[in-house]
Amino acid sequence: MKVITDKANPEFWLLSDPHLIVDSLHDFGPRFEQMQATSAGKDITYQETALRAFVKKVVEEKPDAVVITGDLTFNGAKASAKKFAELFAPLKKAGVALIAIPGNHDIFDGWARRFEADQEYRVDQLSPRDWREIFSATYDLAESLDPNSLSFAVNLNPHWRLICLDSNIYGHQESYGHPITSGNLTDSERAWLTQELETGQKADQEMLFFMHHNLYDHNSVVHDGFRLNNAAELLALLKKYPVRCAFSGHIHAQHIMAKNVAIPEIVSSCFAETDQGYGVVKLGNNQLDYRRKTFDIDRYLTEQEKKAYPFNDFHSYLVKVFDGANDQLMEHFLTFDGTAEGQEAISLLKKLHWNYFTGQGNLTPAELATLKKSATYQKLLQMGPNLRWYLNSLTESQESSQELTLAW
Repeated sequence: MKVITDKANPEFWLLSDPHLIVDSLHDFGPRFEQMQATSAGKDITYQETALRAFVKKVVEEKPDAVVITGDLTFNGAKASAKKFAELFAPLKKAGVALIAIPGNHDIFDGWARRFEADQEYRVDQLSPRDWREIFSATYDLAESLDPNSLSFAVNLNPHWRLICLDSNIYGHQESYGHPITSGNLTDSERAWLTQELETGQKADQEMLFFMHHNLYDHNSVVHDGFRLNNAAELLALLKKYPVRCAFSGHIHAQHIMAKNVAIPEIVSSCFAETDQGYGVVKLGNNQLDYRRKTFDIDRYLTEQEKKAYPFNDFHSYLVKVFDGANDQLMEHFLTFDGTAEGQEAISLLKKLHWNYFTGQGNLTPAELATLKKSATYQKLLQMGPNLRWYLNSLTESQESSQELTLAW
């Protein structure tokens, strides 16, 4: 049996949706600036430096593994995937396993481009074969490989099996269209997955499940393309076995569903967005403990990097990028009357968005009632009457998305 560690109580870190575009594929020119301005609140300009800094933290603290649940690249450029693997190469020397799972932006993405001045040019896309070769450090650890997809299973230690599903939809050759947002479990993957679950059960292993797409709807309004197309079928299969928790990404919002569900699911926020969130998972005897953390990037930047914008205050820069996406949303859905009350309503919407995407949207019933009765909230509804259900969805969570402890 291949194992990553013999530790009885292993620890792994979770990262999702870093969306790297390698620095060599852009020149900070007007076309790329336009891409950044329309990137839905995430930073795509400085992720190479940010990820390099994060790797320093990983090497310093040495978890047993780092699991990345998809969208390692911004637009599926082969050069970006190579750079990502290069940035994370120090993990192997430090004794930390890299477990990389593809997302919907990674394989045969027709948007793969480099940006120069006011133009964009096609570049080599990432094929499934490229992915397996570039992230060979992951596949070399695998106890089992699905021959028909990029799915695989690894043994974190003799007691814990990590099953990683390639949930993405892509063709067999380079694409000229946009990446497909939704995901699917194919018949061949179902057969492979069933065999893996049975193997883990026979070996008396506890199992954890990972994919890019979600097992559940984590927002009652915005969910099309995020939950796996045949999630109900997958869930019916998983709950027959000792799968203790599922992990995913894709929606860019931190969210946990553990109450009143067959299998708890932890969705990691986008590392390239908001406060650079990542997760720490510690496993024990019949127990799993998860904590969301914010990357303290300043500690891991060089003195030269700290002097360069925006790294003198990178988290403030990320707030500005996120606010830019809010501004675009408000232009389309809100009617601003220029009053002080209207400005307060806009500030409230920004706060609700930030809290939702960082997993802090859960309020007590009393807090929620106070919010909805407030003059500022009512003003927000007046400015955007069609947003009522969407605003409700930002505060509908009834449980913490910052931490989770499971015991059985």
